[in-house]
Amino acid sequence: LVMGLLGAMMILSLAACTPTTEKNKTGEVKEPETEAVETTADAGPGVVTGRPVDQDAPDLTMVSVYSVSEDGSKIEGTMDSVETLDAQSLTDLLIQYGVLDDGTKAVSFTTEESVASTEAGPGVSADSTVAEKATLELSQFPSENQEKVLQAVANTFCENMNAETITIKADGQTLAEGLSFEDAGK
Repeated sequence: LVMGLLGAMMILSLAACTPTTEKNKTGEVKEPETEAVETTADAGPGVVTGRPVDQDAPDLTMVSVYSVSEDGSKIEGTMDSVETLDAQSLTDLLIQYGVLDDGTKAVSFTTEESVASTEAGPGVSADSTVAEKATLELSQFPSENQEKVLQAVANTFCENMNAETITIKADGQTLAEGLSFEDAGK
């Protein structure tokens, strides 16, 4: 009796779980409706496909942004993106992350003594040009924790603008000369 009940329950559960085709009133099998979806042709490993591609979306460049920790003891790094990689877009990100004061403008950014490099790494692709020296002039500069703020600005510009060293100026005064990239977390 128990075996009979178990057998009947198993048959009913299998019948309930079996997929059925949807039929309209005339008895014809109705095909499931699907949306036309564009995917990227160069999708690689880890790329989600099957989602619509926004043709109007801007091309973004990934950048590293360095800021001073809340307690002011170290420099922290994070990734963000910009539509145009230039001095003002990096300055705007530094304002957004609280490194520079609101209203700060990149007055000028110049490089000199460029050399060819075959070294690859973060912010440097193989066979790229690296500037030996860069100069950044800002419209203003915060006075609090100036040493760490200078290093955060130097890290952001050296890594993203491919410079070995940077001189930072504000209001016509040189604040730091020859700063190079320093590992975040120090």
